Amino acid sequence: MPVKIAPPVSARERTQRMIVRALAWLRAAQFALWLWLPVLDGPGRYPPQVFVCYVLAALWSALFFGVGIRQHALTPPWLTADVVLAVGYAVLVSRSYPAVEAASITNWVIPPLCGVAVTAAIYAGRLRAVAVGVVVGAWLVGAWPATRTPSVQELFSNAAMMALFAGVAGVTGTLLLRAAREADEAADRAVDAERKEAAATARDAERDHQFTQLHDTVLHTLEGIARGRFDNDPEGARSRCSLDAEFLRGLITSGTDGVPAELGAALSRMVRDHPDRVTLKRVNTVFDRLPPDLPPGVVEALTGAAREALNNVAEHARTDEAWLTASAEEGAGVRVTVVDRGVGFDPGAAPMGLGVNHSILNRVADAGGRATVTGAPGEGTIVEMTWTP
Repeated sequence: MPVKIAPPVSARERTQRMIVRALAWLRAAQFALWLWLPVLDGPGRYPPQVFVCYVLAALWSALFFGVGIRQHALTPPWLTADVVLAVGYAVLVSRSYPAVEAASITNWVIPPLCGVAVTAAIYAGRLRAVAVGVVVGAWLVGAWPATRTPSVQELFSNAAMMALFAGVAGVTGTLLLRAAREADEAADRAVDAERKEAAATARDAERDHQFTQLHDTVLHTLEGIARGRFDNDPEGARSRCSLDAEFLRGLITSGTDGVPAELGAALSRMVRDHPDRVTLKRVNTVFDRLPPDLPPGVVEALTGAAREALNNVAEHARTDEAWLTASAEEGAGVRVTVVDRGVGFDPGAAPMGLGVNHSILNRVADAGGRATVTGAPGEGTIVEMTWTP
């Protein structure tokens, strides 16, 4: 069973998760700050709506941050609901206290309102100033009766505290998210540079490999002709030139950006060095802009299956000519086809032989591809192999 590897988490995503969790812990602590007062003063000291709103606000905050932690972000609809509910309990609860206590620490809404303002300052975007202003304004409206008491200074100092904390949180959150975004961009640039360097190294290695192949094939043949090695064997010279021409044709037509594709080079070498070239005198190759970065196992499987298909042509088709084509498919895939116009076969007369099953069908399937063999008596045979990432 294949093991699924989770995709890498970006720095921005990690920062988002950290901020959401930090805000969740902050909100929990802000609600917990008030719990000691009913224990000391007794629950009968406060109106019922104070407790009801406290419980509802705490449950809402648990839901709000539970969703945020799962989504790794706090979305605008949820932020809007958080601000609207804060406005409601800021006014309702504050007006439920005596005027002299509305702006004091006995009013439980002060810490959570500060938390709502901080959250809005980080996640409300262009509307952060408006959201913070609404929260602070709701606090002033709800606790405004305190202006007629000695607690008036606490009223405005709490409002200033909410605005100040929200401002600092907004700036800090912006800087953290910007730094995370810049880190992601730097990481992307580094990965892109490594990918380009690897591609350049692969191109250089492929060029060196092709130079060696050309030296050992075409140049070797030309040197033999120039030195008179084939003066008494013109048929041998024509045969060597034909093989080398097919090899070059496969290299030229297979690649992109001037770099031969590894599959095209492998197929060309296989055709040139095929042991049945005496029987199979002509293999027409057409390779059309093959993907340059196919996995080595796929290249090996497709090349081996194509070799076996040519073996079958030489042994069973009663023809000396075949066609080998390879082309790119949608989605970085590839299609390889071997066709002959030989005697063909009757698919219903006998099962596929060991060579077809093992060396073509199973070999391609083991590499993650698919192969089919079709034919009819007197109409030749078609072996088609496809692979898609």
